[in-house]
Amino acid sequence: MPYSIRSGVRIYYEVIGTGPPLLMLHANPCDHRMWMYQISHFSRYFKVIATDMRGYGRSDKPQKQYPFCDLIRDIIGVCQQENVSRGILMGASMGSKIGFQVGIEHPNLFQAQIHVGGNSFRGSSYDARIIGYEKEHLPSYRKMHLKELFAPGFVDTKRGRYLSKVILEDSGLLSGKAISSLFHTFDKIELSREVSQIKVPVLIVNGEYDNSLEGGKETANLIKSSKHETILGTGHLCNLEDPSAFDLIVEGFLHDHNLFPPL
Repeated sequence: MPYSIRSGVRIYYEVIGTGPPLLMLHANPCDHRMWMYQISHFSRYFKVIATDMRGYGRSDKPQKQYPFCDLIRDIIGVCQQENVSRGILMGASMGSKIGFQVGIEHPNLFQAQIHVGGNSFRGSSYDARIIGYEKEHLPSYRKMHLKELFAPGFVDTKRGRYLSKVILEDSGLLSGKAISSLFHTFDKIELSREVSQIKVPVLIVNGEYDNSLEGGKETANLIKSSKHETILGTGHLCNLEDPSAFDLIVEGFLHDHNLFPPL
């Protein structure tokens, strides 16, 4: 079980496969397992590095508030430990915001970025999430949070019930205060003025029912080398809801930029 402690906080990550590095940064309220389908598929071609953000999974769960730059240091620490100097970054929601900032501060570290629900604007639900994770029963609130991210009715399907169970099974081990502090970190982060600095190819994928859809489209318009795609019938976590559609879009994007390695 590899950990990086280079930022002063213990960050858990898993390495699967060999090839060019593919770094995965997950969304709230998940851990690295939100990429389960992509890990299975893309690890045949890439060295997948799937992280647990602080507050989730096996990473540390600091309850005191901290600045956004600490999250960047967490990720750079993982990259340094795994000797990542060039590769692909894949982020979702909060992972996208971290990815955008990494691309701004370290423009030569990644050759392309891929984002799920990618939105450079301030999120609309931070205030409610901060209160919810601080005040509510964490397993119940996290279950409701996850349900709201999926397309209507998805959690009532057989696969939706299974995925929800897998993602939520460790809720009793998490800290509501730590997750609240993570949301606090993004509270004033507005990257729409800076993302135009990203010069590498960027793919932003949103679901049809994703509340970040308009923000994702607007963000794509701000980045010169970007492409936007919408997956019908899915929500904020479209890579989980329709993994085959998502993976095909990603493959096409990487092939277009000669970044998809042969077996």
